[in-house]
Amino acid sequence: MEFGSVAQQEAEAREFARAAHGDQKYGQAPYLTHLAAVRGVLADFGYDGPHGTAAWLHDVIEDTPVTAEEVESRFGRAVLDLVWAVTGIGPDRKARNLNAYEKIAAHPPAVILKLADRTANAEASPPDSSWMGMYRTEHALFKAHLGDLLADDPTVARMWARLERRLDLTVTPPTTEQWAEIDRLFAAGDKQAAIDAVCAAFECTRDEAESVLIERS
Repeated sequence: MEFGSVAQQEAEAREFARAAHGDQKYGQAPYLTHLAAVRGVLADFGYDGPHGTAAWLHDVIEDTPVTAEEVESRFGRAVLDLVWAVTGIGPDRKARNLNAYEKIAAHPPAVILKLADRTANAEASPPDSSWMGMYRTEHALFKAHLGDLLADDPTVARMWARLERRLDLTVTPPTTEQWAEIDRLFAAGDKQAAIDAVCAAFECTRDEAESVLIERS
């Protein structure tokens, strides 16, 4: 199948993602806000082509009814390979993350897309928020799995540096054990206790705490 120009394919991907995500929100904003932020991070480091197109599509398989076959048919195998690699499949956030890490390791160019996604998420999160706390706690495992991919590429190294500046790793995050207890409470149906635990750790609103818990489940 023939595909249009880089700019045309990106424009089509953007509109495809807008329709696929529909009324989904990123916080209080339309979901396209997050997709545009990921594309912006990639642009800052000079990436376009399949990476630019995949920025708009990176959540459509995980979060909408769109299938891998549909992405490949409309945007090509190179785009699908990136999108599929960062698509986490599993019963909870930990399982989804590990699934994505394994697929990214098998397709190293996808680490560029994943770094842009994580950077956009971190840059959208206030420094003291529960979202930022979650990203900080996850970072050691995130880097253990992905840090050696394209390690000789200076642009990728600069992407890691930007992410870690935003995370501010001098701040001690909650431990994985603390998060595990919060997740246990939520899974056991003690939603209010789980929300209380998140609020106590971060002094966040109850709405924010509930959103984080839903993301983790």
